[in-house]
Amino acid sequence: MNAINTKVLPTKRKQVALFSSDANFKRDVATRLDALAIYDVRISETGDFLKGPPADTRPGIVILDLGNGELLGRPGIVEVRALWATVPLIAVSDELSSEQTRVLVRMNASDWLHKPLDGKELLNAVTFHDTGNQGTKSRIITFISASGGAGATTLALSAAEFLSSKSKERAASTCLVDLDFQSANCGAYLNQFNQFDLGGIIGQPERLDVELMDVIKLSRPSGLTLYSFERPQLPFEPQGSDFVFRLLDLVAYRFDDIIIDLPNIETPWHNSVLSTSDEIFIVFELNVASLRQGKRLYKKIRELRGSAVSITLVANKHKRKWFGNHFSRSELEKIFKAPHIKSVALDNALLTDALNRAILPAEVDGRARFNKDLKRMFKERLDDAAAK
Repeated sequence: MNAINTKVLPTKRKQVALFSSDANFKRDVATRLDALAIYDVRISETGDFLKGPPADTRPGIVILDLGNGELLGRPGIVEVRALWATVPLIAVSDELSSEQTRVLVRMNASDWLHKPLDGKELLNAVTFHDTGNQGTKSRIITFISASGGAGATTLALSAAEFLSSKSKERAASTCLVDLDFQSANCGAYLNQFNQFDLGGIIGQPERLDVELMDVIKLSRPSGLTLYSFERPQLPFEPQGSDFVFRLLDLVAYRFDDIIIDLPNIETPWHNSVLSTSDEIFIVFELNVASLRQGKRLYKKIRELRGSAVSITLVANKHKRKWFGNHFSRSELEKIFKAPHIKSVALDNALLTDALNRAILPAEVDGRARFNKDLKRMFKERLDDAAAK
């Protein structure tokens, strides 16, 4: 997806023509695009597409909800499409027959999305085909602990800083989202607390747009953007999930790399985050309880995603000595039935010092074994993966 400048400038809204007879679909698409504060969505019924483009204006993008594809059998639809000239057409539908697909190809559709619609894919398609912009797909990197205290938050913070430290431009396009609303530990670890009262926004999530996102963000000296809020009741609020999904939509639009600290608890957005992540790090400790939870989580994600996502298994707090580790690397690979399990050294003194000083472990001692392990892992899993 496109990453726009972190400084939001006033802009004339670009017009998107949305043709649909599905009330829920119309509301969902209009809500998502309106939140970006740069699109003006004009809504019409599906059949109105056959009337051709309006005489008074020419939209920059057309989104056509074809439903079951019945409209593709109407005479003259290919000729009507030609009246829109080079305006990108994003078609959305259920499964289509081979004949319907051929008609869609003859209509020179720019893109096709399957219903039910994935919000991330919608934003990606719109921004990719938006004239004058270079489409760049955002990358979502999720860290999740197999058990409490396994260390996913520390690793998520370290990964975000690893990416943002490469350049000012990279920092401006990197964002860390803390979805632990119980304690907001990403902010707490760095002694940064969000003072913004979210009550009014959560009750009216449509108020959240790119301009307000600048108001509620926290920032690191490197330029990294952090969204971290302590609001324990949010998962139980009627529109709490709407707020979270809208927040994730907006960061996916604005940033190239999004790091998510995802608690291992069932929330309305838990599976959605796992389903749309490009890289997932499962962090576990070397004890039976954490390994059991880690194996269960790994199996769940594989059932959810198959081989469509890269999963890195991280054995955290690893003791580097001949005696004391109850599980060897080969035993871990047998437990998870997965190769290339990474390990990160245990360094209580380093982590305690970092917490007490509200800085990252790499800022305490970049040469410590813990930081060397992380740098090696991030280079392989994040840098090398992005280059492929």
